[in-house]
Amino acid sequence: MKNTKTHIILFSILMAILWLPLIQEQFDIFKVKPLTGFTEKTELPELTYQSYSDGKYQIQLEKYVSENFGFRENLIRIYNQYIWAFFKKTYIHFITPGKDNWLFYEGAVKDYYGTEQYSAFSTAEKAKDYFDKNVEMMCQLRNVLKSYDIEFLSFMAPSKVYVYSEYLPRRDKDTTTINSLDYYSNALAEAGFPNIEMTSWFRSMKDTLEYTVFPKTDNHWQYTAVYGYDSLFRFMNSLNDFGIPKIKYGKPEPYYVKCHNDEASLNLLFPIINKSEDYKLNVEIECDENCKKPKVLFVGDSFIWGLNEQLPWNEIMDDVEILFYNEDVFKGFDRVHLYKNEINLLRSILRADYVVFYTSAHQWYKATYKFVEEALLALCVSDSLMQAETIRIADSLNISIDDARYKITKEPYLIKGISNVENPVIRNSHEIAIAQIANEIEEDKDWVEALKIQANIQGKSLEEIYKIEADNVLNNKTLLRDFTDVTEEMIFEVKVNELVKKWRGDKEMILFLEQKAKEKNKDFETVIYEDAKWVIEQE
Repeated sequence: MKNTKTHIILFSILMAILWLPLIQEQFDIFKVKPLTGFTEKTELPELTYQSYSDGKYQIQLEKYVSENFGFRENLIRIYNQYIWAFFKKTYIHFITPGKDNWLFYEGAVKDYYGTEQYSAFSTAEKAKDYFDKNVEMMCQLRNVLKSYDIEFLSFMAPSKVYVYSEYLPRRDKDTTTINSLDYYSNALAEAGFPNIEMTSWFRSMKDTLEYTVFPKTDNHWQYTAVYGYDSLFRFMNSLNDFGIPKIKYGKPEPYYVKCHNDEASLNLLFPIINKSEDYKLNVEIECDENCKKPKVLFVGDSFIWGLNEQLPWNEIMDDVEILFYNEDVFKGFDRVHLYKNEINLLRSILRADYVVFYTSAHQWYKATYKFVEEALLALCVSDSLMQAETIRIADSLNISIDDARYKITKEPYLIKGISNVENPVIRNSHEIAIAQIANEIEEDKDWVEALKIQANIQGKSLEEIYKIEADNVLNNKTLLRDFTDVTEEMIFEVKVNELVKKWRGDKEMILFLEQKAKEKNKDFETVIYEDAKWVIEQE
């Protein structure tokens, strides 16, 4: 009898182990913590004769099941915890564990040991040639922007591997390569280009502060971002005496952070032990009757987020736009996400008082993420000149028109008027005029409201409508503003569409709305518009 009961219990446990993951997959009974990081969602494949016979259905179904079985997140965390606890190992390719639980970026570790150069250049000579051309183009762009009263400068964000090199894992050092941070720092100084190098400063700061200048389990600055951005804004102000508000701060005070971003990316079951304490600075902004807040265009990496996380950035700047790795765009202080093809680069540049390129040490191998090339072409090269130069370069190099056009995007100095000229005088005059007028239109709220309605009516992007209206102004045509009826219903529709667009760029919001649509058994598009309308109605 006892054996029978034992068998029943064991059998029940076995069935629970076998069936619980399937039940969890289907009904999502238990709430599990989602994994950190980006995963490309695999849809459940549709079974057809064709997909089954060619094997595509089976392959996609296997991938779908492996990504959606019940308690997948927990099992991954358990395994990650096991390899971390016993072997100090992780399968997150961009994170390298150091001594005493310090975390570093793999690219930065390679940079310290002299091997990161090979990720972009096969030889030191090729790297040097690229760096020299890049410095030349940065200086050219600075000279062009000066003619529009725009300052262009750079800062080199501090690198954790150079500040806390004693915690790095041991590797052999390659002394035959070029270090991008050192090379650019010297080359920009020799060229007279305004630049701040912060790694050496942070290394010396480390010896004078009683707190760590980087957290052990993250590679970005925390409270020390205040020191860095205070120096940056002071430096910016010194270039043209703009009158930028002053940043005041006290001593660091401890505060609680459950898990830093880089630690979270490991997807462990338990927090890393022996972490350094976190600190925050109380920051105040001083702005008297003589101060003026600038519009700033930032181009660079994730070190920018220390600005809005550690400082009241809307009290320092009038407006901000971020070209994140020169790919994604974040506009304004509420960080509205756009894709690069949704903005007009000329408008973004000409709207700014300062254009700031920034990145950390190992990322300088990729500087300036092609921004300088794109900016020079946008400012200096008209469509007609681009067409003529493309034909000339194709003929001279005996390559196709498409290859010549691609080559120009990478090497704008091939174009006559940019090549071997310190201060290019050629201009994309018509497009610059359109961009400047569009920026003036953007300052008029009533005008913008009318153009948003026109964008809805015509089914075009607001950027396209700005360009049409700017052309109307330039050529004395009838303005869209003047025959647009601005009604409450139309304004409501515009606001709903804007909110929907904002939500589409928010991954967490999309997940929330997808879950809501699933629970209500409604189409996702129906739910997102219903919720947007409800939110706008509550305003």
